[in-house]
Amino acid sequence: LLSLSEKKFSSQKMDKEELFQIKSNTLEVNPGDVLLSEPFLLDMYFSRAVVLIMDHNEEDGTCGIIINKRIPVTINDVVDDFPMFDADVYIGGPVKNDNVFFTHTLGNMVPESTEICKGVYWSNNFNVIKSLIRCGLVTRFDIRFFLGYCGWDAGQLRDELRRNSWIVGKMSTKAITMTNPKVMWETFTKATGKRYQLWSKFPLNPNDN
Repeated sequence: LLSLSEKKFSSQKMDKEELFQIKSNTLEVNPGDVLLSEPFLLDMYFSRAVVLIMDHNEEDGTCGIIINKRIPVTINDVVDDFPMFDADVYIGGPVKNDNVFFTHTLGNMVPESTEICKGVYWSNNFNVIKSLIRCGLVTRFDIRFFLGYCGWDAGQLRDELRRNSWIVGKMSTKAITMTNPKVMWETFTKATGKRYQLWSKFPLNPNDN
């Protein structure tokens, strides 16, 4: 038989384990969905990351971009021969992180763009975007630049979802484009349900609690 203290410890342990189980999580993702990392995922790229899914295919895998990891450089620091432009740069992910990609809200003004979700497009057509900037047709609010992107082989993301590494969320275009990156993980996590609202109150390293 367990003593009273042992029962209390066992109950607390179960409550903590239950708290970090992702309930009703879907194993299905679609372009435009966001992935929210569980709070103790200690990874240089994915710690408290918000990943916008760009493409998903059961046979070919999944790709996305981290949209809440802004870094203290400008696009002119990382791209040669780029017109002077005041725009933020983000860590997009560990794949091809020496390449620069961008999302925009310019629609068919940038040919060969892929629409990720309503009004948000993905492209690497730098010749066109340079011309639009030189003509004064683009503002810093129309575009975001990313170093690299995220990639999962077929079945890899599904396995991570089964291990409760991510919540799959659906956020509005306005939320994706207008939320301050500094509070995006916290804001989106709270928006997915009451059981996740406590996540943001835990320190990144559980040993610090």
